[in-house]
Amino acid sequence: MGALSISPAASTIGAEVSGVDLSEDIGDGLAAEIRTALDERGVLVFVGQDAVGDEAQKRIASIWAAPQPHPIVEFLGSDEVIGVVYNDADHPPAAGGDSSFHTDYSFNPEIPDVAVLRPLVIPPVGGATLWSDARAALGGLDGDLVDGLRGRVAHHDMGPGFRREMEARFGTEVADKLDARFGAGYRHPIVAVHPRTGDELLFVNAGFTRHVIGLPADRSDALLSRLFETFTDPSITFSRSWRPGDVAVWDEHRTVHRGPNDFAPHERRLHRCTAGSRRPIASEAKPG
Repeated sequence: MGALSISPAASTIGAEVSGVDLSEDIGDGLAAEIRTALDERGVLVFVGQDAVGDEAQKRIASIWAAPQPHPIVEFLGSDEVIGVVYNDADHPPAAGGDSSFHTDYSFNPEIPDVAVLRPLVIPPVGGATLWSDARAALGGLDGDLVDGLRGRVAHHDMGPGFRREMEARFGTEVADKLDARFGAGYRHPIVAVHPRTGDELLFVNAGFTRHVIGLPADRSDALLSRLFETFTDPSITFSRSWRPGDVAVWDEHRTVHRGPNDFAPHERRLHRCTAGSRRPIASEAKPG
């Protein structure tokens, strides 16, 4: 199968990986190497994986945990774990969701551990995916601010466009059921702990985090704007302009990601698979 070759990006996250064929069975030794590399870099892009299809994509995700369907897909009665990320001129990335930095389905009580994404249709211009490092984002904040954030929680939800999008896609009756299940959102710790490494992470995102519990609206908005801004520092981001044969794997706890709406009117289609499902773990407040 060859030797794993890892070329880290210049930023705090991201690496290009070559020397393996992920369409073949992945042995325990290689799986352990890949898990270690992801813990170190947060995002891995495997190149030259033209032979990888949906079944191999599921096996890759299984390196970490059992593949899981999107919570909305599961709620609607399907166990399909391969999701299609599709955009064109008539279906742009969702405003406030995919086009903004986000953690997949943080409006839900649980988030995935990892995601695996591979392109099927790549636009001739634009269409890159950008990740940012939640560990480095927290580390770049003033210590007193971080101390004040530990123990605080924020509300996450799908945003005002959720109902409209679901009704257009599924009709009023199904949209009512989805709104009843997901519309209220969920509260998560602002400072979380990585489930494998124990590192502290900044767990907010511009796509789904709406307000800080216990703060008036103006103070909450100001604080969240400041926290969201930390993710835009180029020194902690990693961007990938998709190439045929790419397979990207990222840590959903360690990173946030976004797909800029910069390729209209062209088509972009990717297949996504996530694995694992758990609630973000709150970091304990330090004693005063």
